[in-house]
Amino acid sequence: ELAATITDAILTSRSGGIGIGRGWSVWMMGKRLLPHYTKKGNMSSLSAKTNYGSVPSIDNESSNTTTDGAAGECDGRRWVGEKRPTRQSAWTAAPLLLGLVFLATLLTTRPQPFPTLLKSSMNDAAHDEDTALFYEDQLLDHVDTSGSDEVWKHRYYKSTEYFRGPGSPIFLVVGGEGALNNGMLYPFVTQHLAKRFGAAVVQPEHRFYGPYQPIPFGEASTSQLLKLLTPEQAMQDMLRLVNVHMHEKGQDFEGCPPDRSDPDYCPLITIGASYPGFLSAMFRTVYPDVVDAAYASSAPLLMYAQVSDSDAYYDIVTKAAERSSPGCAHSVRTTLTEVRDMVLEAPSLADAAELVGVCTEGEMFPKSITSQNDLADALVLMAVYGFANYDMGVYPPGPHTSMYKICQAFQDPELDSIDTLKWYFKSQIMANYEEEYDCDMKSVHCNPDDEMAYVKEQYGECFDLRPEMDDSPEPILSEFDGISYDDGFSWNFQTCTDVIFLAGQSQTSMFVPKEATYEDLTKMCQDEFGTDVTPRPWELVDRWHFDDLVGDEVNASRILFTNGMQDMWSGGSYLEDLSDSVLALNFENGAHHSDLTHAGPSEKDTDDIREGHAKITEILGMWIGEIKEGK
Repeated sequence: ELAATITDAILTSRSGGIGIGRGWSVWMMGKRLLPHYTKKGNMSSLSAKTNYGSVPSIDNESSNTTTDGAAGECDGRRWVGEKRPTRQSAWTAAPLLLGLVFLATLLTTRPQPFPTLLKSSMNDAAHDEDTALFYEDQLLDHVDTSGSDEVWKHRYYKSTEYFRGPGSPIFLVVGGEGALNNGMLYPFVTQHLAKRFGAAVVQPEHRFYGPYQPIPFGEASTSQLLKLLTPEQAMQDMLRLVNVHMHEKGQDFEGCPPDRSDPDYCPLITIGASYPGFLSAMFRTVYPDVVDAAYASSAPLLMYAQVSDSDAYYDIVTKAAERSSPGCAHSVRTTLTEVRDMVLEAPSLADAAELVGVCTEGEMFPKSITSQNDLADALVLMAVYGFANYDMGVYPPGPHTSMYKICQAFQDPELDSIDTLKWYFKSQIMANYEEEYDCDMKSVHCNPDDEMAYVKEQYGECFDLRPEMDDSPEPILSEFDGISYDDGFSWNFQTCTDVIFLAGQSQTSMFVPKEATYEDLTKMCQDEFGTDVTPRPWELVDRWHFDDLVGDEVNASRILFTNGMQDMWSGGSYLEDLSDSVLALNFENGAHHSDLTHAGPSEKDTDDIREGHAKITEILGMWIGEIKEGK
């Protein structure tokens, strides 16, 4: 019965995730908890004005695109020698943080939007929308173009099933912090919005995620990553790719002119969720004369701007757990307190580990745990991390969600605190299995028997805590097409250099109260990546002004924010209309980008999400009409 409950709990509600559902790290109580990554499978010149100057044109370049069969020469090496940024354990650091900053190199140069290209042979006309395509002439560095014309092979997906040709919209689905190994992400875009508006859909992968990277995995130095792994570089990748399709002879969008007054102009609308939702809004803010509108789901701009309440994150997790199962918050707090007390009161660290069922033989015990206090913190933090994950998938609400079933375990009067903790260990193993085999994707389903066999193999007589603490003897890598990569490392690096926010635990949350500070974040980042990496929380917001989208510095328009009110990220998003064209839609039953899932819309959607889809369609239709009318 317990096994069936674990299986059911994990299979039900992890369809959202952050961004595209992969690759995020959480800073909590001075320690970083990581997800698990294992095996997986001739055009005219264009010059456009932006807030930061004109778009330069580059002529006489060639571009090549191949289909999935020609994967290229990226061989996926591991980090070697002294090039690899150090990845020391962050478990020795102090208080809690969840980190994302915006880096100095990104902020000290002016953005240069996509150049034009004159020559290309992009033989991708006949393909399935879930078949990967490759743009072989993506620039390595869009910001510093002096003395370098290096290029790399950029993976993307494209759907023209409903495209009506010149004059029709193009939806740019923004890639984010995870590999795009399973094709198009959002049926609401490809099968509903595209059909409604006769639109094409282009979905590029974010640089340094997935197997096809600008610099082969493991060979980039810290200084290179500081320059190249930034939101701005990723945004310009995507714009350059779309530009090739819009203005390259023989391409699907060839007849789309750059002049908005031309009746054949193709409005460009960005769409993204979570971190890609932030990027979607930034496309419209930073490049308003290139991008016509933005749809940003669960996009925590105010968290990234350092102006939201840092305690809101886990306060919302607590409220969502209580809504799922009344009494859950009290039971979680009580259980974690009792476990912590028993660990601290045990005769020795070895006795404490044996009590809670953590492996201690040989090299299996984490080297970073040197005291009973360390062990107690680690166990509590596993729960914090897990509930944050379950919060993002608490949709549709009901007894089928992982959040509800995890709460039921904590509230089970037949289980004492230690038994509850061991139940939770097994649930985490199931979560790892789901991530390994992409069970949260729209067309991938895991076999319950295989899952339970996986649990037995991984758990055995004790629980290996090392992967939960980034303390494994070897990096845990993903593999696709014979190429190894580590999305977790890339996202961890960004959370110390790019898109920062703090997440504390208040007195009213169901977790141990803990303040989040920038000082602790800096220490943790430098412990992991070295002293060359210093978080700079305000630089990008000072430059792009996304803390005040309708102020004089930006005066943004045509941005739609959507928020699930059960989602912890809603605590840092725009929840109210800012003007008549910077709008917010909130869904009381929604979790993390519940309007943009890998499976929806579906008959399981709640009324507010169903109505939200209709309203989103209406708003985008209104804006497309305005753009075509020259407004």
